[in-house]
Amino acid sequence: MMKDAVPTQINKERLKCAHRKVAAMVAVDSAFVPIFLRLEQEIAAMEARDDVIERARRVVADQKATA
Repeated sequence: MMKDAVPTQINKERLKCAHRKVAAMVAVDSAFVPIFLRLEQEIAAMEARDDVIERARRVVADQKATA
């Protein structure tokens, strides 16, 4: 690993961008299928976490509204 490497934050937009690029690569060479599938899994996991957080916020908001 490089000493001066700057850690890069992974976010949904970067994953989706990589997903599109790897999709083009899969169309040419099926060797990239595992990477494509992994990106799909990571995107789905992020979206699931986002959904859980949003549902929790709605529960809190509903609780405040009825209190």
